[in-house]
Amino acid sequence: MARFPEAEARLFRVKICMNCNARNALRATRCRKCHSRELRLKSKHRGK
Repeated sequence: MARFPEAEARLFRVKICMNCNARNALRATRCRKCHSRELRLKSKHRGK
């Protein structure tokens, strides 16, 4: 996790395409590279 909330928002508030792994805007409905509709939020994996 990032130290600052601003940095964390910049890193994690994106959608990832499940076909080509491109980073997309949070409000995106289609991928900017392959135009797929299969988007997911970027996971916020917590370390130990």
